Amino acid sequence: MKKEIIYGVADHLFSIDTPDREVTSDILFNYKPFLVENNSGGNLLFSLKGNGKIRIPNAPSDDVLEWNGVDYNVYHSPEGMIISMRQGDEEHRFFASPDWKEVVSDLTFTNEREAVFLNSFLRLAFGMASILKYRTIKIHASVTELNGKALVFLGKSGTGKSTHSRLWREFVPGCTLLNDDEPLIRLFENEPVRVYGAPWSGSTACYRNESAEVAAFVHLYQSPDNNLTKLKNVEALSSLYASAAMLRSDIGNRNRVLDIVTEILQRVPVYRLDCRPDYEAVSLTRSLLS
Repeated sequence: MKKEIIYGVADHLFSIDTPDREVTSDILFNYKPFLVENNSGGNLLFSLKGNGKIRIPNAPSDDVLEWNGVDYNVYHSPEGMIISMRQGDEEHRFFASPDWKEVVSDLTFTNEREAVFLNSFLRLAFGMASILKYRTIKIHASVTELNGKALVFLGKSGTGKSTHSRLWREFVPGCTLLNDDEPLIRLFENEPVRVYGAPWSGSTACYRNESAEVAAFVHLYQSPDNNLTKLKNVEALSSLYASAAMLRSDIGNRNRVLDIVTEILQRVPVYRLDCRPDYEAVSLTRSLLS
């Protein structure tokens, strides 16, 4: 008999139907802080089922991409979306209904070798479903929190996001790392923009089921000098939009990301920090958390 596991990420619930809760929970060790023991009737963002038979359409894929060593092929159809993921000689697939309520995978959820695929399926399904229904986007960033407010550090890989967050923890007492790779930004009506920890945090094991108010976004650039500049209009939009995770072959998804980013920018400032990895750079961004 199948057993349901429910997780809550950014206050969104989703479920996995598994033949063995304990084994699946161990495979998804990074999701344990997000486990929901008692769901008192909350609506599910999506439900993931396994052991499905999923056929690839007899047509070229609409999108090809690579992420964390996994190759993705994306196929769109009126019935929904099919995604094939391959790592080395191993390949797995999943199908999602157009509203992303029902997601079916060919995984068993009981084999440790499936971990990278299961994580990838959940990451993608969550990103697509949460933006569709709840104005929540996933971005590539490192997030530092202090007294309930957060700075979200943006930048290309290798530009020093994690380093700047580490320097904050070194020089600013009381601050903590909320997420170091894929935090979630959520919009509410008449409330501050919030950033949430997630089960995905890159190579840093930081899986915190907590949130903070976003005080500012800071786009980092390596430089021999330290300088903080507020970005305006097109520069701010470009900075945040480029950092957002999206399925670029899905025009609806791209447009929803753009709409949410535009609304975020009406509430939260974006800065450019040209910097060295030192205390002076931290002192410049420290001024943004009053």
